[in-house]
Amino acid sequence: MEGFEIVGKSLPGWLLYPATLMVLVVLAYPFYSVRSLIARYVLFALSFRYLMSAHHDFTFQDSPIGMSYNAIGSSMVFLLGLVLIRTRHLLLTTLLPFYAIIGVVVLSAFANRTLGSSIDVVVKFGYLIVITIAVYESISERGEERTMSLLLWAMVTPVFFQFLSVVFGISKGAEGVGAGVSYVGGYNHEAGFSTVLATGFVIACFATGLRLWLRGGALLTFLVGLFLANYRTSIIAFSPMVLMQFNADVLARFSPRVRIIIGLVLLGFTMAGAVAAAWVMREKFADLSVVYNDPGSLIKPQAQFTPEEKRLLSARPWIWAGYIDAYLSGSLKNWVLGFGPNAWVGKFPVYAHNTLVGTLYEYGITGVVAMIILWSWMLICALRVKHGPKGKLLAAHASFLLLNMATMPHWTIEGNLLYGIICGYTFYLLLGPATKAVPRPAATTALAPMTRPNILK
Repeated sequence: MEGFEIVGKSLPGWLLYPATLMVLVVLAYPFYSVRSLIARYVLFALSFRYLMSAHHDFTFQDSPIGMSYNAIGSSMVFLLGLVLIRTRHLLLTTLLPFYAIIGVVVLSAFANRTLGSSIDVVVKFGYLIVITIAVYESISERGEERTMSLLLWAMVTPVFFQFLSVVFGISKGAEGVGAGVSYVGGYNHEAGFSTVLATGFVIACFATGLRLWLRGGALLTFLVGLFLANYRTSIIAFSPMVLMQFNADVLARFSPRVRIIIGLVLLGFTMAGAVAAAWVMREKFADLSVVYNDPGSLIKPQAQFTPEEKRLLSARPWIWAGYIDAYLSGSLKNWVLGFGPNAWVGKFPVYAHNTLVGTLYEYGITGVVAMIILWSWMLICALRVKHGPKGKLLAAHASFLLLNMATMPHWTIEGNLLYGIICGYTFYLLLGPATKAVPRPAATTALAPMTRPNILK
């Protein structure tokens, strides 16, 4: 589809390199001030990835060993995390669905005789596991307020770079014909960049240790950034998180006796705000109404799509139809285990833009079941939480699931960083101490005592 995948360029060198130097100077402060080794690692993982992605004109190129520099960097961060986390936490029963996904990937690769293609996928899910455990350990050691406030420093890079792109008028065409422009700070694509900003918003939602004006300013900055990034998928996906965040914060300021009344008033304001937002962005989401009026008309083979139907929702229904057609044309082995990891490369012009559709093609019905079990498992874990901001936690999981319906965050490091933070925080509230925080003296690097987690025998 012409105009569908528009890859952006990094900021011009005269702006990129001084900006990078300024960011490194700023980030030196939190790295120096924090004494927790595992907290430093989580901050490093986020900051390193966001800086590498901003230099994608170089980092996305292949190195002499065949892997891109970005892939090499991500693999090193993954291996570093394996060294730093507590090994026994790799045996948490709450991680079983994560390992099941990896098992399906390897099994599919073996069945399709493409074991080599499974390495990067295994590393991505291994990266997710390591980040989840690292976030869990960091919060258990430093408390949720101090940990989340620390991780906000990693957002200096994307926020500052987007600010520069707005000031200097450096934009790129958004996904879809006539979709306008996106200010993505010189990042490769608005999908990944908006995921980064959504990560910042989620972190700020849980950074309750910040002063009210500072936290409110951070939340507003990320919301404005998402709008300027102009990626409709992220805007829609994180609407539940936005609504829950601001309603929950207001309700928390009132006594339980009057919260029902205040909640009804807030519901009215929320509905009015949603209508106003829909009106302001009506042109951006105009094709949603077309699909909503007759969604069944788009459930058909790819060859039957009209030119107008191909353009709906940035061509997503048309893309999904192509993947489903190819899957149904496969053998029994393909129906069960798919065509193998990264099998779409060279056969389709773009990735599937839906985690379940992409999983169905690459890993068959087995992969789809494993993915649904993973998401359901983590939702159940969030539902079992008895302490902390349960509503916000559930909204974060719901927003991530919505994001998967029109893009594929699990197949990017940015998406796995986001989900790792959500899952790590869920682990802490479910398995960690009953209190919300376990403060430690600033000079120590030892993990604070935790209640005994559920370990495989």
